[in-house]
Amino acid sequence: MTKRSLSPAHLPPAKRVHTSGKTKHHPGNVLSFENSLYDELILCIFSHLTWVDLCVTQSTSKNWARLAADNELWREQYLKVYGRTRLRGARGFIGRLDGRDVKPLPGRAVVDPNQNRDWKWMFRISSNWRNGRCLVEKSSTNVSEHPNDPPKIYPEGTHEQTHIILAGTMIIFASSEPTSHPSVILSSQTTSRYVIPYYDQQDSHRLPVCITALALDQSPPTTGHLSLACFVSTGEFTVFDFNPSSPSHTVSKKFVYQPARRTARTMNIMQAAYYHPLLVTVSTIFSLSIYDLSSGVVRHTQTLSTFTSYPPVSLVLSSPSPGNFKLVITYSVPVYPRHWSVGATELIISNHSETASASGRTTPTVFSSPSFREDYKYPLTSTMSVITSRTIRAFDMPSSWVNDSTLRAMREQWGRKLLNVADAQTDGKWVVLAPGTSVYPIYGHQRIPSFHSSLDSSSSASSASALHSPTSLQLYRLVLPIQSNSIAASPPKLNFVRTLHGQTSPVSSLALSDGRCVSLGQNGSIWVWDLEAGTGAEVAGADEAAAQLMLPLTKGTVSFDDRRIVTAHKGKLVIRRFDI
Repeated sequence: MTKRSLSPAHLPPAKRVHTSGKTKHHPGNVLSFENSLYDELILCIFSHLTWVDLCVTQSTSKNWARLAADNELWREQYLKVYGRTRLRGARGFIGRLDGRDVKPLPGRAVVDPNQNRDWKWMFRISSNWRNGRCLVEKSSTNVSEHPNDPPKIYPEGTHEQTHIILAGTMIIFASSEPTSHPSVILSSQTTSRYVIPYYDQQDSHRLPVCITALALDQSPPTTGHLSLACFVSTGEFTVFDFNPSSPSHTVSKKFVYQPARRTARTMNIMQAAYYHPLLVTVSTIFSLSIYDLSSGVVRHTQTLSTFTSYPPVSLVLSSPSPGNFKLVITYSVPVYPRHWSVGATELIISNHSETASASGRTTPTVFSSPSFREDYKYPLTSTMSVITSRTIRAFDMPSSWVNDSTLRAMREQWGRKLLNVADAQTDGKWVVLAPGTSVYPIYGHQRIPSFHSSLDSSSSASSASALHSPTSLQLYRLVLPIQSNSIAASPPKLNFVRTLHGQTSPVSSLALSDGRCVSLGQNGSIWVWDLEAGTGAEVAGADEAAAQLMLPLTKGTVSFDDRRIVTAHKGKLVIRRFDI
């Protein structure tokens, strides 16, 4: 009987040779329970143990430590406990240095069965996420500041936002403070911090502007470079191209766009999604613009406007097939009399000329949908445009008579309406809605009123639901079946799942990716939520130093991938690593 080879892993030396009954016994070669069984039998016994028992078994002897660390055993434990074949939380690109290892959401990564994975290490990282165990590293969002400097005091109600993008081992961030020298900062463990100035040195006479949004290219890799779109408050944007391993020598401007007419529809871009050659932006007045970058220049092809949707907004852009793009948008929708809920829209964007020739049409069609209306279209060089749209809302008031079951569902929906909305995020499958307070956001130099009007205290107490306090989150399941012309085709659905309780202060910002959500409170507390299981864990408590100084509550920014959480709050950048 021959022994099977163990799965590839870093193990102690091989087990000593078994002895038979005819072999002469020596004092150092005595049969025992440990050496009388073959490795296959011991592994079979270990396969019935829990992961806690396997950890205890490794301290018994060197031989059992070698067998208890078998990679196949920990693969079974990982799939049994966490039920997935890879680490969760990868929004965009993570893994390698260039960040191009995992497909963008909402698609799933294809797992190679022949790929060698350290399943015990993956189990440890996932366990750290579930228990909130991490290593904290502090930094500053400004190059001139030091991490140990006292925190800035921001007026209550202001929104000093720091835009954060995680790309592999690199952290890309930029401050929204007005300055005459806006810049993007690249930070990594392997390379020193590098600053990408938005303007050249000869453009120092410009008026102060601020960076309003960042977007990383999510298209499949062709080279080892990354493409980053940076937007400023004047309506301009620039696409930078650089190598993450040596950004100081490879940064270049790939595209530069300046709008011919500076209008409210194109200025103050608050959200953007980039999947080359498609670039989608959303302005503060909620106008959606589509840009085509396929011909080597930036062409504004279409602008859509809406009168029933309001910020905050979340964008998820993917490419189901070559030449076709799928954009999922979540936003706030008004509810009578002065409340708010959440809605979602799916836009299919494609090459209009190719779509028209394939269908036999020679004249373009005008796009319209219940939520978005075509407001502007490039007359001659239109390539990328919206061809279909679907909209679903969590709270929809019927326009005719209703039966008892519909009335019962309306009453349940009525109890979930909110007075204010702090943030709404989606990953294409889940939607999380965070109640907010009457905090006014700041975009650029201008302080604009909040889109979410607040009621007086007496009205709030009578109409707000006790189940949905300002510290609880609403979880919805977004179902977008494949579009079909059949009568039996299923419509899109946005179903309420549960309420997530645990946050100790009003939520400031959300980050959602691949069934995992991270919420940042206005007092600095951080919670991690497993949306499928409905469980949460506190990673960081409230900022006691700010509470002792009686600093006002301010809004912050949070972003994460499968190994870390990066938050920017009150001018401080904090990195929490779970791969320890």
